[in-house]
Amino acid sequence: RAAAFAAAAEKAGVKVSAQYWTLGEYDGVIVLDSPDDETATSLMLSLTSLGNVRTTTLRAFSAAEMQNIVTKESKLK
Repeated sequence: RAAAFAAAAEKAGVKVSAQYWTLGEYDGVIVLDSPDDETATSLMLSLTSLGNVRTTTLRAFSAAEMQNIVTKESKLK
């Protein structure tokens, strides 16, 4: 399943950086790089449509992206 997901991601223009199997509340973590949030969301909807997977997403920001956010926020004050 992991290889099939990585292939589907590549076809959608998404790079799977890592896949981890975990213990605890979540069974796994997938780290991916997507051209935009819409593409990532579409990929996750495709995965969950199979019926055997539920997802929770977490948007992460790089240091440069966070700096841009902080800069924009400070201009609002």
